[in-house]
Amino acid sequence: MAATRNYLYSLNGELADTGVYAGTLTIGSLIERSEMVEPVVANVEALADYPVADADDLAEYYWDMYTKRDRVERFHPEPPAPQATTG
Repeated sequence: MAATRNYLYSLNGELADTGVYAGTLTIGSLIERSEMVEPVVANVEALADYPVADADDLAEYYWDMYTKRDRVERFHPEPPAPQATTG
């Protein structure tokens, strides 16, 4: 995964002046209306609180990335912000 991510950043940089966009949306959830979401959630109690993304929202994220081209990657759901440590 790290090698793919590094390659994507390099590819995005190399293609930036050509009008071609390279980016990725990393999805860390089940996807509503997908073939697997209902059977998995229904049969695995441990996943009952697992995040489920709306497919329409994911499409909007992809479109936003494509039209703005201001980021190489996006995560859904967004990871929590790092907590400041006191020492």
